[in-house]
Amino acid sequence: MSRFLFHPVLRERTRIVLPLEEAHHLRVERIKPSQSIFLSDGKGHLFQGVYLGKIEGKFWVEVLTLVKEEERLQDLRIWQSVLHSPTRMDWLVEKLTEIGASEIGFFSAQRSGDINFSVHKQVRWEKIVVNACKQSGRLFFPTVRYRESWKDLLETLRAFSGRIIVADLSAEEDLWYFLNTHGESCSFLLVVGPEGDFTEKEKEELLSFPRAYSVRLTSHILRSETASLFGASILRSFLDGRS
Repeated sequence: MSRFLFHPVLRERTRIVLPLEEAHHLRVERIKPSQSIFLSDGKGHLFQGVYLGKIEGKFWVEVLTLVKEEERLQDLRIWQSVLHSPTRMDWLVEKLTEIGASEIGFFSAQRSGDINFSVHKQVRWEKIVVNACKQSGRLFFPTVRYRESWKDLLETLRAFSGRIIVADLSAEEDLWYFLNTHGESCSFLLVVGPEGDFTEKEKEELLSFPRAYSVRLTSHILRSETASLFGASILRSFLDGRS
């Protein structure tokens, strides 16, 4: 059951028309006119409203009051090399959203799979994000991005002001040790490579940034998407423990 309905623009004491996909949830959950509902804009706000009914083919809601407002004090970004299976990428978007990633990114590396990126795929990921946030009750929706070129990925990392964690099975420091020694930051970006790992040149470029660290997530070999989910879970638990 969804914890709320989604609309990108919400204000108190206004009337809105629900998108058709959200209106579908009204029917699935058997919400009747005059029934109270909750809505979120995906930006940390939860509103209470009332479903007015279907009027001239449109599903109207009256937004009443803001009942909850969250402030994003932490930043957890996960960048994963493109997977061979599009289905596994969809699954990863869903699970990272549930965990509480603020940004989910995919990129192409020398040993990663190929992706036929399109607007359709971006829209699909955004729908997955909305549904995962509804189920988990998260009021902040993560951004999902794709960087086709390695240069674009490096530019993205260069603009990041927090700690960059490059997952590397051969690294001396494990993740818990890293957090105990560099955990004063509230902003982390985890980079996970393909099944065949990054090339040495790629590792050098990733670690060339002043706030980038080579970190071992575990002593065991994990599938690429499992490594992302494992690292994200630990980082989210660490950040939640400090809040």
